[in-house]
Amino acid sequence: MSTATFTELLRKPKDVLAHIDEGQIRITRRDGDDLVLLRGHDLAVLENGIALSSRLLRAIGRHRGDVPAALTDLFAWTSEFTAGELAAYAVEIEKLVYSAGELGTFDLLLRAQREWEETARAYASGMTAVSPIELPEAPVRATRP
Repeated sequence: MSTATFTELLRKPKDVLAHIDEGQIRITRRDGDDLVLLRGHDLAVLENGIALSSRLLRAIGRHRGDVPAALTDLFAWTSEFTAGELAAYAVEIEKLVYSAGELGTFDLLLRAQREWEETARAYASGMTAVSPIELPEAPVRATRP
């Protein structure tokens, strides 16, 4: 987080705001609390991440730590998943929700949630999971005529 004084912001706003793409900017003030400037996208990630985390944690608590049950309760689209996929989703989301809360960064949590929802949407539209391609252990030499 960059830091600047309120006076610097008033005198050279372009210089201070040039650092906004690096992250938040703390504006210190002598006679009041500091101000923090951030991009709208960063605020949206923060708000959406806190909202999703809150919903997830409440549901996990209601289900006494049973994350797959909590996810099924929260998101009807989880019915598109096999038991194995639901378990994988639960493991990933549980890890991310706790780390996001501790670190205060929600990008990975929101991206994982969006990807799982998009997968469910694809299944609902008729797409199916594909099996991994089995490759031979050793290269096969092709003979040419």
